[in-house]
Amino acid sequence: MAGLSVGGLGSGLDVAGMTQQLVAAERTPKQLRITDEKSKVDANLSAYGLVKSSASTLQDLLEDFVDDEAFSSKSASSSDSGYVSVTAESNAQNGRFSVEVLQMAQNHKVVSSNSFDADPDASLGSGELVIGLGNESMTVNIDVNSSNLNDILDAINNHADNPGITATVINDNEGSKIVFTGNATGEEQKISIDASGANGDLTKLEYQYDPNLPDRDDPTYPNPPPDMVQMQAAQDAEIRIDNFSTITSDTNKFEDAIAGVTLDVSKLTGTYNTGEDTDEISVKSVNIEISNDTDQAKSSLSKFVEAFNSLHEMVESQSKYDVDEQKGGPLVGDSVSRSLLGQMRNLMNEPVIINDQMILLSEFGVTTTREGKVEIDDEVLKASLEDNFTAFGLFFNGDEGFLKKADNLLDGFVGTEGTITSREDSLKDQQKRLEDDLALLDERMEAFEERTYRQLSAMDAAIYKMNNELSTMMSMLVF
Repeated sequence: MAGLSVGGLGSGLDVAGMTQQLVAAERTPKQLRITDEKSKVDANLSAYGLVKSSASTLQDLLEDFVDDEAFSSKSASSSDSGYVSVTAESNAQNGRFSVEVLQMAQNHKVVSSNSFDADPDASLGSGELVIGLGNESMTVNIDVNSSNLNDILDAINNHADNPGITATVINDNEGSKIVFTGNATGEEQKISIDASGANGDLTKLEYQYDPNLPDRDDPTYPNPPPDMVQMQAAQDAEIRIDNFSTITSDTNKFEDAIAGVTLDVSKLTGTYNTGEDTDEISVKSVNIEISNDTDQAKSSLSKFVEAFNSLHEMVESQSKYDVDEQKGGPLVGDSVSRSLLGQMRNLMNEPVIINDQMILLSEFGVTTTREGKVEIDDEVLKASLEDNFTAFGLFFNGDEGFLKKADNLLDGFVGTEGTITSREDSLKDQQKRLEDDLALLDERMEAFEERTYRQLSAMDAAIYKMNNELSTMMSMLVF
């Protein structure tokens, strides 16, 4: 109407004003109907979103409980975690154990006895080096035109098939020496270097582990020493449990040395009258203890109760009816959200079969209040955890336990094909349709406005013409 706003110049009719009034009269009831319906859809969609969020929070919590085995977890403690730290899976048995750390796992290191020329213009030779670590190896081809000390280190360290060996240089008082270090620990992870396919100084990198070679501080050690010597032995970690069972590991981690328990060793414990430096270590052994983690169980159950009660409060707030205000929430009378709460309550009253016995959630102190929430009797829970911790864990974490059933139930409501998800999708479709209806109404009203304006303008012109003709006739009659 921007270009049609002037009217009534001849007859005095307010064409623009009359047009706006007629358009408003036509638009208002239709627009109110659409916006009122859209407001209800928006409110319902928001309410379902809040309920779904609360239910999804509960479901996420249950899934975390499953992953963490929260209701059957074990507590593992160490008398000195600086020497031995410990963790335990839910299948670990309760008990106390003494652990001695006899040997730490080490990676293998070998170093050249001779110094190498570090001059960038110096060539150390060419050919093939076959370098291995444990059961894996790589073949490094050294080109005579790229064979200075740094070139050789780069060729080894950056080789595509490098099994886990790093070559570095240490500069001591005698010159530049090459050190080979394996990145994996354990007795089997020994370094080997076959330099038979090379020439020049590269041949001095030959190394094969010789178990009969004495230690370097032994008087019988060869003089001069071999071209490559062991700098640090590849060795397994070794512990002794309860002064009886000796166990080795190729790393400093021992998994299932005690069933369900992982031990991480960091330092050697002390020895008695061996003449070794370890005699000076005051910690001779480390005591570890595995027990039921009742604190974790109580905390997890409290989190479940809190999450369920939050869901209950959310559904109630969105579906309650205020008698004084005579106004209901967006989901008043809604069967879906009520069904969600009802099915969850029913599940909490269903028994779980454990060793041919029916166990109820109420036996662990969890009961439903008159208002529909749940609460915990701390004394009952404490007694049940002390007397039957295994049954408690199986009730929740078993293959047919409460957590799996509750997760499936909630997925039926808030999963990708759940009832609430489907209801949300339907409301979003309605929301889009109503937005389209509003846009279509705008188009129709624009056309109606233009049509009405033209009609009123034509009437205005007709009245103007009629008035002119009447005025002419009157003037003729007067004369």
